[in-house]
Amino acid sequence: MKRSRSVLSPRFKKQAAAPTAAAVSVSLILSGCSPAPKQETARVYKTAEECILVNPDQEQLCRDVFGEAQALAEETAPRFTSLSDCEAEFGADQCMGGGDLAGSLADGDQYADSGGGGWFMPMMYGYMLGNMLSGSSRKYRAAPVYSSKNARSPMYGKLVTGAGDTVGRAGDRVVRTSASAFTPQKATTVTQRGGFGKMAKVKSAQARNTRSSSRSWGG
Repeated sequence: MKRSRSVLSPRFKKQAAAPTAAAVSVSLILSGCSPAPKQETARVYKTAEECILVNPDQEQLCRDVFGEAQALAEETAPRFTSLSDCEAEFGADQCMGGGDLAGSLADGDQYADSGGGGWFMPMMYGYMLGNMLSGSSRKYRAAPVYSSKNARSPMYGKLVTGAGDTVGRAGDRVVRTSASAFTPQKATTVTQRGGFGKMAKVKSAQARNTRSSSRSWGG
């Protein structure tokens, strides 16, 4: 997606209309003798235009979902009190102002919480697009994803959600992740440098251990 430091357009903050067609399929992965948690196969797009190229008959859906993902990013992306702390985790020029600081970037050493309502957040790498589970009135769901360009960050070259869950690698067009990755979480306020990356690293290790245990107990 185009890297821009401009404020999110107000139209992106409107709730997208429920689309009429599904975008991708939901799959159930069986491991051993009992079913593992449901996994969702989702496509990753950087822009609405990428989505339209793959789904030319779903242009409006692609634009609606892209706007919704941008709005979700502002609500759920990790929040840093300084630009320098955000860029230390995600890389130079990979962060932007949120809240009262939207549309502008203060000095990296200037703390956003010193009496104001602003913060700094990573720019959205793109978004995941997947199906809703059966029984939902909506046919799709979306979630913004982020990636770090700082080689020292645990998130370097990976795709992570605002909650710190690793869902794939930068450049992946298709990822498989749990349905919970699409559930909006309250934005994490990062209180120490490197804190969000450490959380993502721990979650990634836990996910690997869970998958390994599932295979070991196959029936």
